[in-house]
Amino acid sequence: MSHKLNDITLYYYPKGEEAKAFTVKQNVVSDLYVTYLDNYKPPKTSRISVELSHEDHIRGYFGSILLVNAQFNKLKYWNLNEDEKNLLILNTIHRISIQCAKKYGWNIEVFNSAYEKIIEKNFVFEIETLKKTSKDRKNKASILVEKNEKIAAISAVFYDKNEEKEKTIKLIDTFQWAGFHIPIIRKFKWFDKEYFGLNLYYGELVIKASILSNEVIIEVNPKQSTKEEIEGYLREITYREFKTEKDIIDWINY
Repeated sequence: MSHKLNDITLYYYPKGEEAKAFTVKQNVVSDLYVTYLDNYKPPKTSRISVELSHEDHIRGYFGSILLVNAQFNKLKYWNLNEDEKNLLILNTIHRISIQCAKKYGWNIEVFNSAYEKIIEKNFVFEIETLKKTSKDRKNKASILVEKNEKIAAISAVFYDKNEEKEKTIKLIDTFQWAGFHIPIIRKFKWFDKEYFGLNLYYGELVIKASILSNEVIIEVNPKQSTKEEIEGYLREITYREFKTEKDIIDWINY
């Protein structure tokens, strides 16, 4: 069975403030790399789990997770500027991916293409979905994800019928964790000739923007779920800053 490769994570040990700072940065770079793999499905592989180490070593599979060690100089990393840190993370991800591709017979060009796109984009995370045509066929719209080391902003982008951009309206700020935005933007549509946006939680939560007024509306429409469950999901996907471990626990248990 082939799985979409949906995650490549570099794990930094020991845990602590340095590990947290490293993880925030690698989340953005890794997520961009995986996005540019364009749903590639290497045989029997859904994730590559990479532990930073003193040498490269492909350890093997645990289910559909490929376990790998990657040589990484932590002292060098912390003496680099921000752009150089991004590049070192990318080079580590790409080097390990190519080694795995060669060992297991994957399509190497897919990984090279992802690497080149990131370099071309200068590590800017901007992913736009396909455009959809409005019900009156006068406009088109898409969903745009812009991610940095703090948040992932999800917006509606409106175009005229000739695909000239008219406006961009932010719908929601969510977390920048690797892959977190994917289920949020999975379903989007025109709700009528004016409103376009996200169709969430089995259609019971709508976040939509008006092409006419720039208004953003959040609608909770309980059907199979309760109002409290839907509002709880909205809280889960809406960005907030966690200053302590207790903040995270309180958010999980809200």
